[in-house]
Amino acid sequence: MTRLVVNNLSPNATVESVRRLFSSLGTVRSVDLATDIMTGRCGGFGFVRMNELEPSAAATALLGLHMDGRMLRVAIEQKGDPYGKASGPQRHVPLPLAP
Repeated sequence: MTRLVVNNLSPNATVESVRRLFSSLGTVRSVDLATDIMTGRCGGFGFVRMNELEPSAAATALLGLHMDGRMLRVAIEQKGDPYGKASGPQRHVPLPLAP
């Protein structure tokens, strides 16, 4: 089983709406969405687990797909990189030195 990282989800996204979207591309084993602790709404990203042979096709098919007015970013999670390559380039901000 392979895990896909889905970024830029709408706060209105639900486990069922994400499952419906991905099930058109193959067998969805599970959907886990990050949720806001105060509102219980989607926090903007989540993970979808699919069968081994289907995720790469799903990631390619969903590239640039819109859901709830937002363009989704989908990537296959890389080993040792829990946020996948969909999170974009890392930005390093220097911290001020203590006096």
